Order: sequence, then C-alpha cells, then structure tokens
Amino acid sequence: MNRNLKLLITSFLTFILLAVYPISSMAATSSLPDKETPIYLKIDKYFILYTKPSSPFLDQQGRLLVPLRSIQDLMGGEVSYNHNSKTATVKILNNSFDVTINSKIAYVNKEEVKMDTTPVLKKDAMFLPIRLFLDHTDIEYKYSNDLKLLHITDKRVVAGKSFAFFDENDYTNGYIDGSFHLSAFKIVNSGISIKAQNLTGETVPEGKTDIQPLVQMNSGWVSVDSYIRPGNKKIPEIKKGQSFWINKGVEVNDAAYIISVGRKAP
Repeated sequence: MNRNLKLLITSFLTFILLAVYPISSMAATSSLPDKETPIYLKIDKYFILYTKPSSPFLDQQGRLLVPLRSIQDLMGGEVSYNHNSKTATVKILNNSFDVTINSKIAYVNKEEVKMDTTPVLKKDAMFLPIRLFLDHTDIEYKYSNDLKLLHITDKRVVAGKSFAFFDENDYTNGYIDGSFHLSAFKIVNSGISIKAQNLTGETVPEGKTDIQPLVQMNSGWVSVDSYIRPGNKKIPEIKKGQSFWINKGVEVNDAAYIISVGRKAP
C-alpha cells in the first residue's frame, strides 16, 4: 500500500470515529480531567499527556508518579499486581522491581532499597515513582527544572502501540523535535486544547508549527487530527518564546493514552 493511500485511509477512519462519537459530548463522557492539567513526561519525541486512569502527576515530595500499566503499555516492561498484598512486580531492561502501595521499601533484583516517596492507589490504579527505575537501570534521560519535564531519551523504551501508530502514519520529513515545549492540556468541546511554548529562539512562520496529538482508546481505535483534513487551518506565526493554546479535533471518549509531538517544520 502506498503512503498516500495509507494517509487517506487514516483520515477516513478518523472521520468515522468523529461521526460515531459526537464531539459535543466528549468532555461529559470521558474520564479525562475537566481542568488544565500539567504535562510532566516526554518519551523520545512524544509528550505524554494522559495515561489511564489519570495523567502522570507530582506527589507532595515532588516525585513524578505514573500508573503501573503505563510501564508496560508505553515502555515495554512486564507488570503484574497482587491485590491481596498490594504489591506490583515490574520487569524492565533485565531488571526486576517489587513495590508496595504506601511503602517506601522496594526490592530491586531482590535487594532491598528505600525510596523517598511511596506508590499510591489512585482511581483504583497503582501509581509508582518513575525515579525508582531511572536510579536502578541505565535508562537515558534528562530532567529540566525550568520546564518541570522528565524527558526519557532512551529508544529502548519507546515500545507503546501509540508510538508505533504515530510513527507509521507520520508523513513529515525533517521536522525538528524540541522546538516546542508542551506544558499543559485541557478538554474542550472540539476535542483537546494543548498549551505550547516556542523554544526555537526565533519566530516560527505561519504553517511551520507542528502540534499533533494522537489518542489511543481502550477499544484499540485511535484518533488523530489528520494533516490532510480539509478544515484544518495553518497555525499562525509564533513569536520567539511565545506561549499559546492550540485546539485539536481528536476524539477523547474512552481514551487510554494521549500523546503529542511539538515540532517545527523545515
């Protein structure tokens, strides 16, 4: 199948999704937060906006917590959870981790370690501090205090279906990652609104800003705001350092994961 045909099919499927799930009812029926939510995590070129049942968040100790299931669904680890002991086992990059809700004691490859925060139960899901895995593996990452963003740059953990689908249907060439920082998102009647900031050090001309979210749903479907949708308008000129909100027409009902890029066209 040639690339143009694949892109046309993707756009058609997205249109069908938006027809099946009326946009006006998205915010009311979705489990997504109904207020502005910060974005704290980026994996490779993908900002992680939402991970069912809640976006990654900072706890009272300032540690970034992510849902247990996302370690498997996004980063390619293997996870299991014992409801009786409230203990999870995570296997990733040839290491094994055992963590328990509300306990600072974890076991890394069967050896006891002490964390400075605890895993918690939120919306019936276990959330655990991602720093545990960063400290005890060789995962490559960067952390920006200014942006409050953890950027995992290690391509070994770019394993999620969301990433694969985006990559397979990305028909851009030479786009520059790191041009825009995505700092927050919120649900709007037309889909999702994303707050971004121009980090290029220069003005980005009209039509050169690329903010493209992708929603992976629990059903296995995905929704994207297709590049070739006739109604799409070019993003206006963005000044050096400017922060702005951009609305994207994606279906968020029953969302499991929402990711997005923030790039500049060549």
